[in-house]
Amino acid sequence: MSTNPAQVLTANDWRQACRMAFGGFVGWALATLLSLPYAAYYAVYPLVLLGLSPVYDRHVALQFIASAPTGMIAASLMIGVFSTHPVVMTAIYLGYALFCFAVMTSPRKLFMYGAMCLAVCSGLVHYGSYPEMAWQQLFWAIAGSLACSVVLYVLSFALFPDVEPRAPRIPPKRTPTQRRHLVLLCALGATGSFAFFQLVEMSDSLSAQMATVLILLGLTHEGIWSFGRTRIVGSVIGSIHASVTQLLITHYSSFWPLTASALLAGLLWFSASHTRDKSGSMTGFSAVTALAILFGLLSPTDDLIGNSLYRGVSVVISVSAMLVFISLLHYALNRFPSTRWETPA
Repeated sequence: MSTNPAQVLTANDWRQACRMAFGGFVGWALATLLSLPYAAYYAVYPLVLLGLSPVYDRHVALQFIASAPTGMIAASLMIGVFSTHPVVMTAIYLGYALFCFAVMTSPRKLFMYGAMCLAVCSGLVHYGSYPEMAWQQLFWAIAGSLACSVVLYVLSFALFPDVEPRAPRIPPKRTPTQRRHLVLLCALGATGSFAFFQLVEMSDSLSAQMATVLILLGLTHEGIWSFGRTRIVGSVIGSIHASVTQLLITHYSSFWPLTASALLAGLLWFSASHTRDKSGSMTGFSAVTALAILFGLLSPTDDLIGNSLYRGVSVVISVSAMLVFISLLHYALNRFPSTRWETPA
Protein backbone atom coordinates (compact mmCIF):
# COMPACT_ATOMS: atom_id res chain seq x y z
CA MET A 1 0.00 0.00 0.00
CA SER A 2 1.23 3.45 -0.88
CA THR A 3 2.26 5.67 2.02
CA ASN A 4 2.21 8.79 -0.12
CA PRO A 5 -0.31 11.18 1.49
CA ALA A 6 -1.41 12.29 -1.98
CA GLN A 7 -2.70 8.74 -2.60
CA VAL A 8 -4.60 8.26 0.68
CA LEU A 9 -8.38 8.16 0.30
CA THR A 10 -9.73 10.23 3.18
CA ALA A 11 -13.29 10.13 4.46
CA ASN A 12 -14.11 13.33 2.57
CA ASP A 13 -12.55 11.91 -0.59
CA TRP A 14 -14.72 8.80 -0.33
CA ARG A 15 -17.84 10.90 0.16
CA GLN A 16 -17.04 12.96 -2.93
CA ALA A 17 -16.39 9.79 -4.93
CA CYS A 18 -19.81 8.48 -3.82
CA ARG A 19 -21.41 11.77 -4.83
CA MET A 20 -19.82 11.62 -8.29
CA ALA A 21 -20.77 7.98 -8.85
CA PHE A 22 -24.29 8.61 -7.60
CA GLY A 23 -24.79 11.67 -9.81
CA GLY A 24 -23.35 10.14 -12.97
CA PHE A 25 -25.14 6.82 -12.51
CA VAL A 26 -28.57 8.21 -11.66
CA GLY A 27 -28.38 10.67 -14.57
CA TRP A 28 -27.46 7.86 -16.96
CA ALA A 29 -30.09 5.53 -15.51
CA LEU A 30 -32.89 8.09 -15.86
CA ALA A 31 -31.93 8.83 -19.45
CA THR A 32 -31.67 5.18 -20.49
CA LEU A 33 -34.76 3.93 -18.65
CA LEU A 34 -36.88 6.80 -19.96
CA SER A 35 -35.31 6.52 -23.44
CA LEU A 36 -34.21 10.16 -23.34
CA PRO A 37 -32.03 11.29 -26.27
CA TYR A 38 -28.36 12.18 -25.76
CA ALA A 39 -27.97 10.19 -22.54
CA ALA A 40 -24.26 11.08 -22.47
CA TYR A 41 -25.09 14.59 -21.28
CA TYR A 42 -27.14 13.23 -18.38
CA ALA A 43 -24.17 11.11 -17.32
CA VAL A 44 -21.34 13.59 -17.87
CA TYR A 45 -22.71 16.90 -16.61
CA PRO A 46 -23.34 15.66 -13.02
CA LEU A 47 -19.77 14.34 -12.97
CA VAL A 48 -18.41 17.69 -14.10
CA LEU A 49 -20.39 19.60 -11.47
CA LEU A 50 -19.62 17.21 -8.61
CA GLY A 51 -16.04 16.59 -9.67
CA LEU A 52 -15.09 20.26 -9.92
CA SER A 53 -17.11 21.39 -6.90
CA PRO A 54 -16.13 19.26 -3.86
CA VAL A 55 -17.92 21.65 -1.48
CA TYR A 56 -21.64 22.39 -1.68
CA ASP A 57 -22.01 25.90 -3.05
CA ARG A 58 -25.36 27.33 -4.10
CA HIS A 59 -23.53 30.01 -6.07
CA VAL A 60 -21.89 27.30 -8.21
CA ALA A 61 -25.24 25.56 -8.78
CA LEU A 62 -26.78 28.83 -9.95
CA GLN A 63 -23.87 29.37 -12.34
CA PHE A 64 -24.48 25.89 -13.73
CA ILE A 65 -28.15 26.66 -14.38
CA ALA A 66 -27.45 30.12 -15.82
CA SER A 67 -24.99 28.67 -18.31
CA ALA A 68 -27.78 26.79 -20.14
CA PRO A 69 -29.69 29.77 -21.60
CA THR A 70 -26.44 31.64 -22.31
CA GLY A 71 -24.93 28.77 -24.29
CA MET A 72 -28.21 27.97 -26.05
CA ILE A 73 -28.81 31.54 -27.20
CA ALA A 74 -25.24 31.82 -28.50
CA ALA A 75 -25.49 28.49 -30.33
CA SER A 76 -28.89 29.41 -31.81
CA LEU A 77 -27.46 32.60 -33.28
CA MET A 78 -24.41 30.87 -34.71
CA ILE A 79 -26.25 27.97 -36.33
CA GLY A 80 -29.62 29.53 -37.04
CA VAL A 81 -28.43 32.88 -38.39
CA PHE A 82 -24.79 32.62 -39.42
CA SER A 83 -24.39 28.97 -40.49
CA THR A 84 -24.30 30.04 -44.14
CA HIS A 85 -21.45 32.45 -43.39
CA PRO A 86 -18.69 30.28 -41.88
CA VAL A 87 -16.15 33.09 -41.54
CA VAL A 88 -18.62 35.30 -39.67
CA MET A 89 -19.71 32.35 -37.51
CA THR A 90 -16.11 31.59 -36.62
CA ALA A 91 -15.50 35.25 -35.69
CA ILE A 92 -18.61 35.23 -33.49
CA TYR A 93 -17.47 32.01 -31.82
CA LEU A 94 -14.08 33.60 -31.11
CA GLY A 95 -15.81 36.56 -29.48
CA TYR A 96 -17.97 34.21 -27.43
CA ALA A 97 -14.92 32.19 -26.33
CA LEU A 98 -13.13 35.39 -25.32
CA PHE A 99 -16.14 36.24 -23.15
CA CYS A 100 -16.19 32.78 -21.55
CA PHE A 101 -12.51 32.75 -20.64
CA ALA A 102 -12.61 36.37 -19.46
CA VAL A 103 -15.37 35.30 -17.06
CA MET A 104 -13.42 32.22 -15.95
CA THR A 105 -10.28 34.20 -15.15
CA SER A 106 -12.06 37.12 -13.50
CA PRO A 107 -11.67 37.61 -9.72
CA ARG A 108 -15.47 37.28 -9.26
CA LYS A 109 -15.38 33.46 -8.91
CA LEU A 110 -17.46 32.70 -12.01
CA PHE A 111 -15.29 29.87 -13.29
CA MET A 112 -18.13 27.32 -13.47
CA TYR A 113 -20.39 29.72 -15.36
CA GLY A 114 -17.76 30.49 -18.00
CA ALA A 115 -16.70 26.86 -18.34
CA MET A 116 -20.24 25.53 -18.79
CA CYS A 117 -21.21 28.36 -21.16
CA LEU A 118 -18.35 27.26 -23.39
CA ALA A 119 -19.13 23.53 -23.03
CA VAL A 120 -22.85 23.95 -23.75
CA CYS A 121 -22.36 26.17 -26.79
CA SER A 122 -19.55 24.02 -28.21
CA GLY A 123 -21.59 20.84 -27.94
CA LEU A 124 -24.66 22.42 -29.47
CA VAL A 125 -22.77 23.96 -32.37
CA HIS A 126 -20.90 20.72 -32.99
CA TYR A 127 -24.03 18.57 -33.11
CA GLY A 128 -26.35 21.24 -34.52
CA SER A 129 -24.19 21.88 -37.58
CA TYR A 130 -25.26 18.51 -39.01
CA PRO A 131 -28.54 18.71 -40.98
CA GLU A 132 -29.80 15.35 -39.74
CA MET A 133 -29.73 16.48 -36.09
CA ALA A 134 -33.05 17.48 -34.49
CA TRP A 135 -32.43 20.91 -32.97
CA GLN A 136 -35.41 20.92 -30.63
CA GLN A 137 -34.55 17.49 -29.27
CA LEU A 138 -30.93 18.49 -28.74
CA PHE A 139 -31.84 21.70 -26.91
CA TRP A 140 -34.26 19.92 -24.60
CA ALA A 141 -31.59 17.31 -23.87
CA ILE A 142 -29.05 19.96 -22.89
CA ALA A 143 -31.52 21.89 -20.74
CA GLY A 144 -32.86 18.73 -19.11
CA SER A 145 -29.42 17.33 -18.35
CA LEU A 146 -28.24 20.59 -16.77
CA ALA A 147 -31.36 20.85 -14.60
CA CYS A 148 -31.05 17.18 -13.67
CA SER A 149 -27.39 17.73 -12.75
CA VAL A 150 -28.25 20.49 -10.29
CA VAL A 151 -30.95 18.34 -8.66
CA LEU A 152 -28.50 15.45 -8.35
CA TYR A 153 -25.89 17.89 -6.99
CA VAL A 154 -28.21 18.83 -4.12
CA LEU A 155 -29.31 15.24 -3.49
CA SER A 156 -25.78 13.85 -3.50
CA PHE A 157 -24.63 16.30 -0.83
CA ALA A 158 -27.71 15.43 1.24
CA LEU A 159 -26.97 11.70 0.96
CA PHE A 160 -23.16 11.85 1.18
CA PRO A 161 -22.15 14.97 3.13
CA ASP A 162 -18.55 15.66 4.05
CA VAL A 163 -17.50 14.44 7.48
CA GLU A 164 -15.20 17.38 8.16
CA PRO A 165 -14.76 20.93 6.81
CA ARG A 166 -12.56 21.40 3.75
CA ALA A 167 -9.95 24.07 3.34
CA PRO A 168 -11.25 26.80 1.02
CA ARG A 169 -9.73 27.07 -2.42
CA ILE A 170 -7.96 30.36 -3.05
CA PRO A 171 -7.73 31.25 -6.76
CA PRO A 172 -4.29 32.47 -7.87
CA LYS A 173 -3.80 36.19 -8.33
CA ARG A 174 -2.87 37.19 -11.87
CA THR A 175 -1.58 40.37 -13.40
CA PRO A 176 -3.52 42.01 -16.26
CA THR A 177 -0.87 40.79 -18.72
CA GLN A 178 -1.13 37.22 -17.45
CA ARG A 179 -4.91 37.30 -17.66
CA ARG A 180 -4.77 38.72 -21.18
CA HIS A 181 -2.41 35.91 -22.17
CA LEU A 182 -4.69 33.21 -20.72
CA VAL A 183 -7.86 34.58 -22.32
CA LEU A 184 -6.29 34.87 -25.78
CA LEU A 185 -4.51 31.51 -25.53
CA CYS A 186 -7.62 29.55 -24.53
CA ALA A 187 -10.08 31.47 -26.73
CA LEU A 188 -7.91 30.99 -29.84
CA GLY A 189 -7.45 27.33 -28.90
CA ALA A 190 -11.22 26.84 -28.52
CA THR A 191 -11.80 28.56 -31.86
CA GLY A 192 -9.26 26.26 -33.50
CA SER A 193 -11.15 23.26 -32.11
CA PHE A 194 -14.43 24.76 -33.33
CA ALA A 195 -13.09 25.28 -36.85
CA PHE A 196 -11.61 21.79 -36.99
CA PHE A 197 -14.83 20.03 -36.03
CA GLN A 198 -16.78 22.21 -38.44
CA LEU A 199 -14.51 21.26 -41.32
CA VAL A 200 -14.15 17.55 -40.53
CA GLU A 201 -17.13 15.19 -40.84
CA MET A 202 -17.19 13.68 -37.33
CA SER A 203 -20.82 13.70 -36.18
CA ASP A 204 -20.16 10.86 -33.70
CA SER A 205 -17.05 12.42 -32.14
CA LEU A 206 -18.55 13.92 -28.98
CA SER A 207 -15.73 12.42 -26.89
CA ALA A 208 -13.02 14.08 -28.96
CA GLN A 209 -14.86 17.39 -29.23
CA MET A 210 -15.53 17.59 -25.49
CA ALA A 211 -11.95 16.54 -24.70
CA THR A 212 -10.46 19.45 -26.67
CA VAL A 213 -12.71 21.86 -24.74
CA LEU A 214 -12.21 20.33 -21.28
CA ILE A 215 -8.41 20.45 -21.42
CA LEU A 216 -8.59 24.22 -21.94
CA LEU A 217 -9.93 24.51 -18.38
CA GLY A 218 -6.29 24.16 -17.33
CA LEU A 219 -6.04 27.80 -18.53
CA THR A 220 -2.23 28.11 -18.50
CA HIS A 221 0.07 26.52 -21.08
CA GLU A 222 1.43 24.12 -18.45
CA GLY A 223 -2.06 23.45 -17.06
CA ILE A 224 -3.49 22.66 -20.50
CA TRP A 225 -0.61 20.29 -21.26
CA SER A 226 -1.12 18.56 -17.91
CA PHE A 227 -4.86 18.24 -18.53
CA GLY A 228 -4.19 17.06 -22.08
CA ARG A 229 -1.78 14.30 -21.08
CA THR A 230 -4.11 13.03 -18.38
CA ARG A 231 -7.12 13.32 -20.71
CA ILE A 232 -5.34 11.00 -23.14
CA VAL A 233 -4.39 8.53 -20.40
CA GLY A 234 -7.78 8.74 -18.74
CA SER A 235 -9.66 8.29 -22.00
CA VAL A 236 -7.61 5.23 -22.86
CA ILE A 237 -8.21 3.76 -19.40
CA GLY A 238 -11.94 4.47 -19.62
CA SER A 239 -12.10 2.93 -23.10
CA ILE A 240 -10.25 -0.18 -21.92
CA HIS A 241 -12.67 -0.55 -19.00
CA ALA A 242 -15.62 -0.26 -21.39
CA SER A 243 -14.09 -2.84 -23.74
CA VAL A 244 -13.36 -5.30 -20.94
CA THR A 245 -16.91 -4.82 -19.69
CA GLN A 246 -18.25 -5.67 -23.13
CA LEU A 247 -16.14 -8.84 -23.24
CA LEU A 248 -17.34 -9.95 -19.80
CA ILE A 249 -21.04 -9.39 -20.45
CA THR A 250 -21.06 -9.87 -24.21
CA HIS A 251 -23.90 -12.41 -24.13
CA TYR A 252 -25.91 -10.53 -21.52
CA SER A 253 -25.42 -6.89 -22.58
CA SER A 254 -29.16 -6.48 -23.23
CA PHE A 255 -29.79 -7.16 -19.53
CA TRP A 256 -29.93 -3.59 -18.20
CA PRO A 257 -29.09 -4.30 -14.52
CA LEU A 258 -25.85 -6.02 -15.52
CA THR A 259 -24.78 -3.14 -17.76
CA ALA A 260 -25.76 -0.69 -15.02
CA SER A 261 -23.70 -2.58 -12.43
CA ALA A 262 -20.65 -2.51 -14.70
CA LEU A 263 -21.03 1.24 -15.21
CA LEU A 264 -21.56 1.93 -11.50
CA ALA A 265 -18.44 -0.04 -10.58
CA GLY A 266 -16.38 1.92 -13.10
CA LEU A 267 -17.80 5.26 -11.99
CA LEU A 268 -17.04 4.55 -8.34
CA TRP A 269 -13.53 3.29 -9.06
CA PHE A 270 -12.47 6.20 -11.26
CA SER A 271 -14.24 8.78 -9.07
CA ALA A 272 -12.26 7.49 -6.08
CA SER A 273 -9.09 7.76 -8.17
CA HIS A 274 -9.97 11.38 -8.95
CA THR A 275 -10.69 12.39 -5.36
CA ARG A 276 -7.67 10.51 -3.96
CA ASP A 277 -5.20 12.23 -6.27
CA LYS A 278 -4.16 15.53 -4.68
CA SER A 279 -1.56 16.30 -7.34
CA GLY A 280 -4.14 17.78 -9.70
CA SER A 281 -3.35 15.32 -12.51
CA MET A 282 -7.09 14.77 -13.25
CA THR A 283 -6.42 11.27 -14.64
CA GLY A 284 -9.33 9.80 -12.69
CA PHE A 285 -11.61 12.64 -13.77
CA SER A 286 -10.66 12.08 -17.41
CA ALA A 287 -11.33 8.35 -17.09
CA VAL A 288 -14.69 8.72 -15.37
CA THR A 289 -15.99 11.27 -17.87
CA ALA A 290 -14.74 9.17 -20.80
CA LEU A 291 -16.51 6.14 -19.36
CA ALA A 292 -19.74 8.10 -18.87
CA ILE A 293 -19.65 9.39 -22.45
CA LEU A 294 -19.09 5.89 -23.85
CA PHE A 295 -21.95 4.34 -21.91
CA GLY A 296 -24.17 7.35 -22.59
CA LEU A 297 -23.66 7.23 -26.33
CA LEU A 298 -24.21 3.52 -26.74
CA SER A 299 -27.14 1.21 -26.25
CA PRO A 300 -26.48 -2.18 -24.60
CA THR A 301 -26.62 -3.98 -27.96
CA ASP A 302 -24.03 -1.75 -29.67
CA ASP A 303 -20.46 -2.79 -30.40
CA LEU A 304 -18.87 -1.22 -27.36
CA ILE A 305 -15.40 -2.52 -28.20
CA GLY A 306 -15.32 -1.02 -31.69
CA ASN A 307 -16.80 2.25 -30.51
CA SER A 308 -14.42 2.42 -27.54
CA LEU A 309 -11.46 1.93 -29.87
CA TYR A 310 -12.71 4.59 -32.28
CA ARG A 311 -13.40 7.14 -29.58
CA GLY A 312 -10.16 6.41 -27.75
CA VAL A 313 -8.13 6.94 -30.93
CA SER A 314 -10.09 10.08 -31.87
CA VAL A 315 -9.45 11.58 -28.42
CA VAL A 316 -5.71 10.84 -28.61
CA ILE A 317 -5.41 12.43 -32.06
CA SER A 318 -7.56 15.49 -31.37
CA VAL A 319 -6.02 16.25 -27.96
CA SER A 320 -2.48 15.78 -29.31
CA ALA A 321 -3.23 18.20 -32.15
CA MET A 322 -4.72 20.68 -29.68
CA LEU A 323 -1.63 20.54 -27.45
CA VAL A 324 0.63 21.31 -30.42
CA PHE A 325 -1.67 24.17 -31.43
CA ILE A 326 -1.66 25.56 -27.87
CA SER A 327 2.14 25.49 -27.76
CA LEU A 328 2.33 27.43 -31.03
CA LEU A 329 -0.15 30.00 -29.71
CA HIS A 330 1.76 30.28 -26.42
CA TYR A 331 4.98 30.92 -28.32
CA ALA A 332 3.31 33.50 -30.59
CA LEU A 333 1.69 35.39 -27.71
CA ASN A 334 5.00 35.54 -25.86
CA ARG A 335 6.46 37.46 -28.79
CA PHE A 336 4.49 40.56 -27.76
CA PRO A 337 5.08 42.41 -24.47
CA SER A 338 1.35 43.06 -23.94
CA THR A 339 0.49 39.34 -24.07
CA ARG A 340 3.70 37.80 -22.73
CA TRP A 341 3.32 35.28 -19.92
CA GLU A 342 5.38 36.48 -16.99
CA THR A 343 6.07 34.15 -14.07
CA PRO A 344 6.42 35.83 -10.68
CA ALA A 345 9.97 36.24 -9.46
